[in-house]
Amino acid sequence: MDVIVSHVNLDFDGLASMLAAKKLHPGAQVALTDKQHPTVKSYLAIYRDELAFSSYTEINWQHVRTLILVDVASLKRTGIPISDLSLHVQFIVYDHHAPKAGDITTGERHIEQVGATVTLLTEQLHNRKMTITPFEATLFGLGIYTDTGNFTYPQTTEKDLLMASVLKKHNMDIALVDRFSEQPLSLEDRQLFQTLLTKGKEQYDTGITLFLTTHEQPSYQSGLATLTRRLLESTDSDAAISIVKMKDHVYVVARASSERIDLRKLMTELGGGGHAQAASATLKRKGLNEVIKTVQKSLAVIIKPAITAADFMASPVKSVSPYDTINEVLEQMYQYGHTGFPVVNDQGQLVGIISRRDVDKATHHGLGHAPVKGYMSTQPVTLSPNASLEEIQSTMMKHNIGRIPILSNDQMVGILSRTDIIEQLHKETSKLSRQLIIEMIRSQLSKDIYKLLIEIGTIADSQGVRIYLIGGIVRDFILNRANEDIDLVIEGDGIAFANLLSERLGGQVKSHEKFGTATWKTTDNVKIDIVTCRTEYYDAPAALPNVRASNIREDLRRRDFTINAMALQINKSHFGTLLDFFQGQDDIEQKNIRILHTLSFIEDPTRIIRAVRFALRFHYQLTEQTFTLAIDAVAMLKQVSAKRLLREFELLVKEGSIIEAIKMLDEIGVWTTLLGHSPTEDEIIKVDAILKKIQDPFFIFLTFAYRQKEWKRKVKLFALTARQNQIIQQLEILDEHQIEQLTTIGSIHQQFYNYTEETIFIYTVLTKNEMLHTYLERRKHVKALLSGRDLIDRGIKPGPVFSNILHQLTCLQLNDQIKTKEEAISWLDTNFK
Repeated sequence: MDVIVSHVNLDFDGLASMLAAKKLHPGAQVALTDKQHPTVKSYLAIYRDELAFSSYTEINWQHVRTLILVDVASLKRTGIPISDLSLHVQFIVYDHHAPKAGDITTGERHIEQVGATVTLLTEQLHNRKMTITPFEATLFGLGIYTDTGNFTYPQTTEKDLLMASVLKKHNMDIALVDRFSEQPLSLEDRQLFQTLLTKGKEQYDTGITLFLTTHEQPSYQSGLATLTRRLLESTDSDAAISIVKMKDHVYVVARASSERIDLRKLMTELGGGGHAQAASATLKRKGLNEVIKTVQKSLAVIIKPAITAADFMASPVKSVSPYDTINEVLEQMYQYGHTGFPVVNDQGQLVGIISRRDVDKATHHGLGHAPVKGYMSTQPVTLSPNASLEEIQSTMMKHNIGRIPILSNDQMVGILSRTDIIEQLHKETSKLSRQLIIEMIRSQLSKDIYKLLIEIGTIADSQGVRIYLIGGIVRDFILNRANEDIDLVIEGDGIAFANLLSERLGGQVKSHEKFGTATWKTTDNVKIDIVTCRTEYYDAPAALPNVRASNIREDLRRRDFTINAMALQINKSHFGTLLDFFQGQDDIEQKNIRILHTLSFIEDPTRIIRAVRFALRFHYQLTEQTFTLAIDAVAMLKQVSAKRLLREFELLVKEGSIIEAIKMLDEIGVWTTLLGHSPTEDEIIKVDAILKKIQDPFFIFLTFAYRQKEWKRKVKLFALTARQNQIIQQLEILDEHQIEQLTTIGSIHQQFYNYTEETIFIYTVLTKNEMLHTYLERRKHVKALLSGRDLIDRGIKPGPVFSNILHQLTCLQLNDQIKTKEEAISWLDTNFK
């Protein structure tokens, strides 16, 4: 026989999962534990007849052939008589908890860490197009809603929401779900809740509040999980832990609301299980005090290290002087995008804070010329670098302030704003585990480069600075694309650090003082660019940026697209930590090219061309907003120098998808902007033909402008070399010739022998002249039948006549009038003796 079971203290997810498993395994018998959550008991009191479950005592466990476990992967947690099972029993497991010691590891396993197990089973029913009745849909919905806290628990996934919508289509009764999701407490429950609340004590650890309560009573009482959750809500703690002895067993139930809490390690040590924020354990025949001591000793393991101000503060800090004018501060706010600055005196001491509101008020009253000291806040609230994220949040709320300077030994070492807090609360440093990222780095880089990065990170640690891999290599690690172009950014002096690397590890450094960058060439000839973290501002659209030292967040913020705005820390203690403030991983997953801010294309219009290049390289698409902003900013390309434009187009040509690129750029309006003309299909084909032989983006502009109004003037704007200008000049002359009147290859050569093959090739493609095409091919392969020595041997004196004779001979060869050296000598003797 086949039997379906779940865990003791059965909840709605377990109950719903058993019913769903019964639909997938119709021949199996469902066995129901007698220990159930109070709300499940209330539900079964009404709907038991609809379910047709058996009790454990009605099952002959020795005859079980296949045991199907749902919402649990450990036999111990099912409460069945394990010793009665046959040694040959087969297992099928459906579960959503993280694997742990003691779980079944054999047989068929369907395990995925979603919000509820019934989500997985509903998905299977949906994929198999199996009928789900309104009653079943409602029970399945109860399982999903209760185990995800109405989709508010951290373990909730997109799949839970999707399956809930599927159930709604099958007429899930939301009112019934709401009714059984939260049952009122009975008198017995209220009494126990009051006891637990009264006996509990709060404990504090690095910004985390734990509420721990203990109790002992002679009889078993279900519903401890519900009471513990209510204790969490009532005490406003970050975690609540209830340790209650009932009869001979001790029950430990814990609930948490902070992501800094992970209850799984504690419960695993106690022999239980669950999620990071909801877990429990049952300790049979244990003393209450013994369990309390074990829990107390293990409390430290459930709290993740605090995120401190030092971990995410902005540094170095941009400050202003008390004697700067309001107008000067306003200009700096515009340049750097800040809404306030700390005010520092000549001794380097923090004396105040000036906010955008303060500046606006002064400006409104015509006091832009006044010094900052008259309008700044003179009692700034500060914190130390060790302040926890929780303490920082609390301080901002308490004082209703938008920024907090961070001081160490009375010196300002950083600053935090509301934006920093929001980013920290909502950011995902990585969707990939740190260990997986390290494996990616190790597998995609050579052993020598990987070892070198470890050494660089260790040296950075010795200097107390943070260092990161940035740019395309980080993106390509995620995409599993080869890339060993190493760019490093450091929160400090990039040039000084490059020189330090040279001192410690050898090699040479070439520095660029203006931009705070250096290139370090190792003893193995590996080139590594090392950059000081910086921020940029633009005095005008399309102008080159002004650069100032900054921090990693600001450095990433100035990048072009989200997929290129990730950083990978290589300091030894954080090696493999991926920073993704702008959801680059999401855009990689969704195959999007997305700019970081709405003025990105205005500030640097060449990013429009870059966007197309990346879209074609990765087969991505520009997001709707990015595409629209590109169209809005395309006119700014006129302000970009031809040199910068051609450099971007050179990179675009190298991608090898120039036809698609031209069409995408045309949709944005690039060609109309730069040349006043949208290319035809025929012109695009011509460009493709030219670039297959000559990979020079100049010829894109030449082809699209050729024979358009004022084409020469337009093309000359992009002709940066003497060769390019010569081609324009020769094409103009060729246009004046009446080539169609030249009837032989030789006559064509007579006219165009002094034109370069490149010019003839370009002209041939542009005009589609077949005769010229034939001439060019013949000209490439024609071999001189006579040399100057041959002419001397025939008695002809050296001089200008030599070139004339050889030119005439070439024309005759091209016309197939002379084919051999003998024929050439005969011709020479006949005409020049």
